[in-house]
Amino acid sequence: MSSSDFSGKVVIITGSSSGIGQSAAVLFSKLGASVTIHGRSEEGIQKTKDLILETGIPKERIYSVQGDITDPIIQKAMIEETVKNFGRIDILINNAGGTFRNDGNQRSMEALDFCLNITLKAPIALTELAIPYLEKSKGCIINTTAPGGQKPNPILVYTSIAKAGLDHFARNYAAILAPLGIRVNNLSPGLTDTPAINGRHNDIQKMAELFVKQIPLGRIAKPEEMAEFMAFIASDKASYMTGQIIAADGGLLIHSPTIKFD
Repeated sequence: MSSSDFSGKVVIITGSSSGIGQSAAVLFSKLGASVTIHGRSEEGIQKTKDLILETGIPKERIYSVQGDITDPIIQKAMIEETVKNFGRIDILINNAGGTFRNDGNQRSMEALDFCLNITLKAPIALTELAIPYLEKSKGCIINTTAPGGQKPNPILVYTSIAKAGLDHFARNYAAILAPLGIRVNNLSPGLTDTPAINGRHNDIQKMAELFVKQIPLGRIAKPEEMAEFMAFIASDKASYMTGQIIAADGGLLIHSPTIKFD
């Protein structure tokens, strides 16, 4: 368990109605932070709330926003309502993601727009909205990226391309925001046991089966492990780290023979 103390801190976590984001919301709450959680699923948001409340955290330290993170109205609400409820923002975690689901053509222009909007444009928009508050708190930003940002993923090609953009966003904004006292880093989780890989979509399941064979540690990660990495990156222990892509992938990127897709 992390030994960091986030008492008095305020954390926004997009995509926290399940998976890594949900685990992060629970962990930061346990470590003393007030949290704004977000998701598209009302049921998922309630589940995250319940998990936090079960640890004895008072409901006054939880705020939620439901909606599509690519919607500018939702983006604005995330920032403004967090400040209205908690008075500050210390940590912004851009964790929301998704894969294109429509006609199954992962290389359509519709798929490209979807991937860029949710993976790259939404984090940039939220960051710009949060900068004035993060400057006051000397806070930090964490973006959830993926090994596909550094290693081709022909199954989810536009997601891979967008994640590469997200990685370079972190590097560029780390340089831009450092004079303001704001750190920016990306966490690149490897294959993690989340609803995304346990769902009904054949291409996601196929990718998971292929990737697990390439992981030197021989297993997929738990979302709670990724939450611990986020807590470290956000903590004072990592105060000298910015502009980095932190790979927590079981060794996937260091052992990367070409994946053969049938």
